[in-house]
Amino acid sequence: MADQVPIKSFKEGEVFKGYLLTQEVAYKTSSRGTDYLELTLSDSTGRIKAYLWDLRAVDGDMDLVRPDAFLKVKGSVSIYNSRLQLKLDKIRHAPDGEIPDMSNFFPLSNRDADEMLAELDRFIDSLRDPWLNKLVAAMLRYNSALREAFVRAPAAKHLHHVYIGGLLEHTLSVASMAEKACGHYSGLNRDMVIASAILHDIGKVAELCYNRSFGYTDEGNLLGHISIEIQWVQDAISGIDNFPDEIRRQLLHILLSHHGKLEFGSPVLPKTPEAILVHYLDDLDGKLESVFTNIKEDCGTGNWTQYSKSLERPIYKVHWPSVDAEIG
Repeated sequence: MADQVPIKSFKEGEVFKGYLLTQEVAYKTSSRGTDYLELTLSDSTGRIKAYLWDLRAVDGDMDLVRPDAFLKVKGSVSIYNSRLQLKLDKIRHAPDGEIPDMSNFFPLSNRDADEMLAELDRFIDSLRDPWLNKLVAAMLRYNSALREAFVRAPAAKHLHHVYIGGLLEHTLSVASMAEKACGHYSGLNRDMVIASAILHDIGKVAELCYNRSFGYTDEGNLLGHISIEIQWVQDAISGIDNFPDEIRRQLLHILLSHHGKLEFGSPVLPKTPEAILVHYLDDLDGKLESVFTNIKEDCGTGNWTQYSKSLERPIYKVHWPSVDAEIG
């Protein structure tokens, strides 16, 4: 494992032989009527699509080739539609005991976890409204299980911040932008905005599973993170005597509406200035993270990335020159 090439260092034409973690598996049929495997494989540095065109190349039990399983693979790296992929020549299931260091397979936030938790606590301490301060602290400072899950969870399965610590990183980014917006627009309730920014995706710690591959729990598939977090917040509020009903209503409205549209999963549209702000900042942070990821992962030599389904466009990759560059 020590000399295994990480996914982020793959280059076209190279042959890779080593261990990867299976994120997704799909059995498909080609236009010629032959069956093949399409997989998404990962290590701590990234994810890559992989294709096994000859199912006879599976060594051992085919049923063991499934999400969450480690595989020993051999294949060649190629580029298709400006993205790296693996054409697999041989694969087999690798039992956990064969993996020397599992931490090599889980993508992590670039930010230090303790540093992010300290920033979260500073935001909680900054809430001058005693009710919101008490509520957010009860959920994310004094509930050790929820706090521990919050620092590990990804923000999504596919779209943005798909790595351990991604949810907290995304949350802090939205809260930081919200702080700046509240300094610019005088008509906003700053504490309501910050508290909502902190809590807007908290249900994802139960919606998503992230012990190995990233996916949805039964709770997540059946209820979704908005329904989950609404129940959690209601329960926490019920433990605070005399919690003001107007604060409860406005906070729950922001959480319920933060996806912005009914077709995107919000049961109501954002109808307060604070709700509109949180929705757009949440959307902005997720979309920009997707943009940066598309640019980083694109291997094409042209000026544009391949078309992104989630962003509904290709992205122009040419960067502005540094402000420190000399003027010729």
